[in-house]
Parts: sequence; structure tokens; C-alpha cells
Amino acid sequence: MKYFQPQSVEEALEIAHTSEATFLAGGTDLVLHMRTGKVQPLGLIDLGKISVLREIKEIEGSLEIGSMATFAELGKSELVFQKAHALWQACQTMGSPQIRNQATLGGNLGNCSPAADGLPALLALGAEVCLNTKTGKEILSVESLLSRTPLLEQGTLIRGFRIPVNGQKTGFAKLGRRKALAIARLSVAISVQLNGGRTDNVRVALGAVGRRAFLSEALGQELSGQELNNELLEKGVLEVQQIVREALGTRASAPYKRVAVAGVFREALTSIIPEGGTIV
Repeated sequence: MKYFQPQSVEEALEIAHTSEATFLAGGTDLVLHMRTGKVQPLGLIDLGKISVLREIKEIEGSLEIGSMATFAELGKSELVFQKAHALWQACQTMGSPQIRNQATLGGNLGNCSPAADGLPALLALGAEVCLNTKTGKEILSVESLLSRTPLLEQGTLIRGFRIPVNGQKTGFAKLGRRKALAIARLSVAISVQLNGGRTDNVRVALGAVGRRAFLSEALGQELSGQELNNELLEKGVLEVQQIVREALGTRASAPYKRVAVAGVFREALTSIIPEGGTIV
């Protein structure tokens, strides 16, 4: 197998164009798939030396995150804590410290596991993703990308993410078999803009209840334009349980997750309340 270690995005794209090799981000999923024979790439293009892909910065009202930013870096970033709190929360319980040090946000999207911790947060935050190929670039919402099959064409590089900074309050919660190290069995991310005491532009995303994480536009609309109180919380619980019921159908995990999502949704929503505040 051929191994490449480019120093720039342009060099990486040229190699992918001429060799049909696979991009290597953190490798926490890819290496396992290679060991089991699930994937057998013709070559690997290690993106670890391209420093621009690790940047985390705020530019003109947006938080920009390079695809090679690790979950550990994101989880320690004050910018992410302040501007994309749901993503920061997702980073705190994603795998072990060793995994967080290696796994990248771009790799999380590229592998696109149903239980990917970063994706519900990106969806709720209204994130866009920047894709580069040898012939140009494309910027689209993460939601739009997740609707594609296949997710990415050969030679497509996930360059980074753009998250709007518009004062939204965001929260994330997940259920795993253990508090730490656990793969999410169920996750919920929520974004809410508050206009006085009323909600606006609510976005609710779920993970580990379907083939890919997804945004429920219907639930977001149902919860928008209302008082942020306990009545809204319980209404959301009933609605999200119905969404899980429809998404899982007759799968063996459906009865358990339909009940469990109530607690996960409550935790995600209440986590957006300012310290010392309550839902009344």
C-alpha cells in the first residue's frame, strides 16, 4: 500500500486525483475497518501535516473549524465553548482521552457512523461543510450532505466547517452504556434562539436512531415561538418519542430508546438554561 504525507491541501488533492488513495484523518475508524477487511484502500493520504486544517477561529460572524481539529482540541477551545456549546459538550464524552486526542471532526463526518457524536451537534448548530476537489470547492449544509448517497465521491476532501454565531443557546446530551468511553446509544442536540422568554428558530437533531444523524424540522417548528417553560419541555418529550418510534419501527432497540429519549431530550434542553435559571 502506498502512503503519502502532503504538506498542503492542494498537494493532497493532486495526490487523490492521480492515485485514487483514501484520505486519512484521525484514523480511529478507518484503521479498524482496514483490520477487519471492511475497507481496503489502494493508498493512504495522511492529512496530519496540513496545519490549516487544524485551525479553530472566528471570522465575520462565523466559527470556522478545520476538518483535522481533534475532539480534544475542540473540547478545550474557549471559542467552541462560547460559540458552539453543543459541540463542546459532545466532545467531553466522546470515547476515551486517547480517542479524543486522535479522532477528528472531519473524520467523524467522513465515517458517518449512526452514533457519531459530532454530527447531531453540527446539525443543530446549522453548520455548513466545505468540500474540496481537484476541480473546485463546494459549501453546503451538513444536513444536505447527509442526504447524499454516497456521502462523498472519490477525491473529495472535507476541508472544514462553518458555524453561524448568532447568539443561539445550544445543548447536547447522549446515552451510553457507560458514562465515559461509550459509543452513543442515543443522542440529542438542540439549538434555540431566545426572544424575550419565547423560543425562536429551534433546531433538534438526533443520533443513533437511524442510518445517519438527522434534523427534525417538524419538531423544531413545533417548539418555536413558545414560552420556554415546563409545558414546552413535556411537549417536546412527547414529540421526540414519536419521532424515535417512527424512525426505529420494529427494531429490537425501539421500545428502550423510545423511553430513554425522554431523559436525553430533557437533559439537552435544560442544559441551555443559564446558570441559576430554571424552566418554570
